[in-house]
Amino acid sequence: MNWQEILALISGICTLIPTLVSVFVLVRNIIKNKNWTLVMSIADAAMRKVEDYSKEHPGMSSDEKLEMALQAVKAGLGVANIKFDDKLVRRIIEYIKQSISWFNEMK
Repeated sequence: MNWQEILALISGICTLIPTLVSVFVLVRNIIKNKNWTLVMSIADAAMRKVEDYSKEHPGMSSDEKLEMALQAVKAGLGVANIKFDDKLVRRIIEYIKQSISWFNEMK
């Protein structure tokens, strides 16, 4: 191999790197979104259960309902083997609050 072929090879590799990074980011986002869809499904089921429970126990506050739903979601995430951190917990809380707000507007 002469130096021109080596430079051509290096140039080719350099043009491939951004493409590989883009593919990696795309795959990571697909996996992340798939997990988020499952998280939303778990949160929806938890909210339904908490709402049913609160009908039997009418003295529950909104904060108590949120905490109960959040605990159920965390348990569901553990069963689904989805690791959660503070960022995901904040995102779940925001999702639950948005869902409640939307539901209340629809009444």
